[in-house]
Amino acid sequence: KFMKKMKNDNKGFTLVELIVVLVILAILAAILVPALLGYIDEAKQKQIVLEGKSVYTAAQAWASEMYAKDLTPDNIKKADAERIIKMADVTGATSIKVGFVAAKDDDTNKHGKWTVNYVEYKKGTDPSEQIFLANNTWSGTDDQSKAKNIITIFPLPTN
Repeated sequence: KFMKKMKNDNKGFTLVELIVVLVILAILAAILVPALLGYIDEAKQKQIVLEGKSVYTAAQAWASEMYAKDLTPDNIKKADAERIIKMADVTGATSIKVGFVAAKDDDTNKHGKWTVNYVEYKKGTDPSEQIFLANNTWSGTDDQSKAKNIITIFPLPTN
């Protein structure tokens, strides 16, 4: 008798119960997916900023080394540009440019000529995938006019 009663009581979920569960899951997905996408976009933007700053740091390190060797940035070679990219450890960039400041007349040792004052780093065509440095200010838009006294802007080879 007990086994027969168990068989008759074991009907499973009703269609209404299943629909209620699906509706609850759909509501949760509708709430969580946009929030998750926002975090992903924010992380991508922060990655672009970090990669741009990495290019700046690598270019300035290279420039310091060239200054120590008493060379000029006017005659940069492709190998030097590739070395900067390797030092920055960035891949997939569509455009990378670095600019140096012109030496002032009173700058007898030409140290100012080796200061990186402009960086353009783009990873795609979307404006959210680019970052610029001009006159010590990072921005999402290119304002090269703020980068005063630039003498050399060279494009670095991209992969």
